[in-house]
Amino acid sequence: LGSKTPDLAQLMPFVMRTWMYASGVMFSIPVMLKDKPAWIADVLQYNPAAIYMDLVRFALIDGYGSENLPDHVWAVGLAWAVLLGVVGFVYFWKAEERYGRG
Repeated sequence: LGSKTPDLAQLMPFVMRTWMYASGVMFSIPVMLKDKPAWIADVLQYNPAAIYMDLVRFALIDGYGSENLPDHVWAVGLAWAVLLGVVGFVYFWKAEERYGRG
Protein backbone atom coordinates (compact mmCIF):
# COMPACT_ATOMS: atom_id res chain seq x y z
CA LEU A 1 0.00 0.00 0.00
CA GLY A 2 2.81 2.40 0.83
CA SER A 3 4.47 1.91 -2.55
CA LYS A 4 1.30 2.98 -4.37
CA THR A 5 0.45 5.91 -2.10
CA PRO A 6 3.55 7.48 -0.51
CA ASP A 7 1.44 9.73 1.73
CA LEU A 8 0.18 6.63 3.49
CA ALA A 9 3.66 6.11 4.95
CA GLN A 10 3.39 9.53 6.61
CA LEU A 11 -0.07 8.80 7.98
CA MET A 12 0.59 5.32 9.38
CA PRO A 13 2.46 6.37 12.57
CA PHE A 14 -0.52 8.49 13.63
CA VAL A 15 -3.02 5.76 12.78
CA MET A 16 -1.00 3.12 14.66
CA ARG A 17 -0.55 5.34 17.74
CA THR A 18 -4.28 6.10 17.86
CA TRP A 19 -5.06 2.41 17.43
CA MET A 20 -2.68 1.57 20.28
CA TYR A 21 -4.37 4.03 22.65
CA ALA A 22 -7.84 2.81 21.64
CA SER A 23 -6.99 -0.85 22.16
CA GLY A 24 -6.32 -0.82 25.89
CA VAL A 25 -2.55 -1.21 25.88
CA MET A 26 -2.09 1.16 28.80
CA PHE A 27 -5.42 0.62 30.57
CA SER A 28 -8.29 -1.81 31.04
CA ILE A 29 -11.11 -0.91 28.66
CA PRO A 30 -14.01 -1.90 30.96
CA VAL A 31 -12.49 -0.11 33.97
CA MET A 32 -11.73 3.15 32.16
CA LEU A 33 -15.10 3.29 30.39
CA LYS A 34 -17.41 2.23 33.21
CA ASP A 35 -19.08 5.69 33.29
CA LYS A 36 -19.53 5.82 29.50
CA PRO A 37 -22.22 4.19 27.34
CA ALA A 38 -21.75 0.43 27.07
CA TRP A 39 -21.54 0.44 23.27
CA ILE A 40 -18.23 2.36 23.39
CA ALA A 41 -16.59 -0.32 25.51
CA ASP A 42 -18.09 -3.03 23.30
CA VAL A 43 -16.67 -1.48 20.13
CA LEU A 44 -13.23 -1.08 21.69
CA GLN A 45 -13.24 -4.63 23.08
CA TYR A 46 -13.92 -6.10 19.62
CA ASN A 47 -10.87 -4.27 18.27
CA PRO A 48 -8.43 -6.96 17.02
CA ALA A 49 -5.52 -5.51 19.00
CA ALA A 50 -7.57 -5.57 22.21
CA ILE A 51 -8.68 -9.16 21.57
CA TYR A 52 -5.16 -10.45 21.04
CA MET A 53 -3.78 -8.45 23.98
CA ASP A 54 -6.30 -10.15 26.23
CA LEU A 55 -5.21 -13.53 24.88
CA VAL A 56 -1.51 -12.71 25.36
CA ARG A 57 -2.15 -11.48 28.90
CA PHE A 58 -4.00 -14.73 29.62
CA ALA A 59 -1.08 -16.77 28.26
CA LEU A 60 1.79 -14.87 29.87
CA ILE A 61 0.59 -13.29 33.11
CA ASP A 62 0.29 -15.73 35.98
CA GLY A 63 -2.50 -13.93 37.84
CA TYR A 64 -4.56 -13.19 34.72
CA GLY A 65 -6.81 -16.23 34.69
CA SER A 66 -9.66 -17.22 32.45
CA GLU A 67 -12.11 -15.42 34.74
CA ASN A 68 -10.53 -12.15 33.56
CA LEU A 69 -11.12 -12.96 29.89
CA PRO A 70 -14.36 -11.77 28.33
CA ASP A 71 -16.55 -14.63 27.12
CA HIS A 72 -16.28 -13.62 23.48
CA VAL A 73 -12.51 -13.33 23.22
CA TRP A 74 -11.67 -16.77 21.74
CA ALA A 75 -14.46 -16.70 19.16
CA VAL A 76 -13.73 -13.14 18.08
CA GLY A 77 -9.98 -13.83 17.98
CA LEU A 78 -10.61 -16.79 15.68
CA ALA A 79 -12.98 -14.72 13.53
CA TRP A 80 -10.40 -11.92 13.14
CA ALA A 81 -7.69 -14.47 12.26
CA VAL A 82 -9.84 -16.14 9.59
CA LEU A 83 -11.06 -12.83 8.16
CA LEU A 84 -7.60 -11.28 7.92
CA GLY A 85 -6.13 -14.52 6.59
CA VAL A 86 -8.69 -14.63 3.78
CA VAL A 87 -8.32 -10.91 3.00
CA GLY A 88 -4.51 -11.21 2.95
CA PHE A 89 -4.62 -14.29 0.75
CA VAL A 90 -6.94 -12.64 -1.77
CA TYR A 91 -4.95 -9.38 -1.75
CA PHE A 92 -1.60 -11.08 -2.43
CA TRP A 93 -3.12 -13.51 -4.90
CA LYS A 94 -4.56 -10.67 -6.99
CA ALA A 95 -1.35 -8.62 -6.72
CA GLU A 96 1.16 -11.38 -7.46
CA GLU A 97 1.71 -10.15 -11.01
CA ARG A 98 2.88 -6.76 -9.70
CA TYR A 99 5.40 -7.71 -7.02
CA GLY A 100 8.61 -9.69 -7.09
CA ARG A 101 9.26 -9.06 -10.76
CA GLY A 102 12.06 -6.59 -10.66
